[in-house]
Amino acid sequence: MPDLTKKHSEIKELIRKRSPFNKQETDRILNGNFATIPAEVKILVQKYQFGKKTVLDVGCEYGQSFLYWSENSEGIEIRDRAIRFLKALNKTVHKLNVEDEFLDPRVKKFDAVFNNNLIEHLVSPHLFLARAYSILKPGGILAIGHPIIPPLLFRKLWKLFGYHGWLGVEHINFFTPETAKLTLERAGFRIKEQYFPKASQMHPTLGKICAPTGIRLLSICQRVDNFKYPSKRLSEFDPSWASGLKHFR
Repeated sequence: MPDLTKKHSEIKELIRKRSPFNKQETDRILNGNFATIPAEVKILVQKYQFGKKTVLDVGCEYGQSFLYWSENSEGIEIRDRAIRFLKALNKTVHKLNVEDEFLDPRVKKFDAVFNNNLIEHLVSPHLFLARAYSILKPGGILAIGHPIIPPLLFRKLWKLFGYHGWLGVEHINFFTPETAKLTLERAGFRIKEQYFPKASQMHPTLGKICAPTGIRLLSICQRVDNFKYPSKRLSEFDPSWASGLKHFR
């Protein structure tokens, strides 16, 4: 089993040595982003060997997850400050808006794609998933985390305790575990497991049991190779700008 506690300490030490910012700002980044090991990281490193896979981390921010993946992994980020930070740590980061463009799958493919807190913001979630599919090697893994809307009773309970993150004013897409599963399946992925990451901190099985009732979801899925749209989905439905859907035809 990978020693994540040791890796966590190594990451913090690396940041202290190489951060391009002053001590005050570096401490702010450490305290805000690296105080603990993310639950998603624990699942993906310990069960899915993300520490050994080449991972494309989309929306990698300051590297809260990215820095745990293998050395050959790469990130995508839009904010200059976060990119400057990661490049100072000698990480490969691409600056782009994933709805305008994506990495060319003819140049490189990845063992896995990871993104967290992204799909709920996108204008075109399906196009993003199609692009993620194209950049994965055959049988590759997509791990995607986002808020979910719990069933009504649990929704009221979560709100009672002050948790209602799925209602973030910047969100334009909303999911339940079942709609997330269907959305991923219709983009060429087979769901392997779904977790409520916070509950998985206590026990992985609890994370899976609580997935339908939590406020966040981590779906781990496998690329269905040679996935094609059903014949009833006509090509005329595809907008001219969505060229990333062509490999599903």
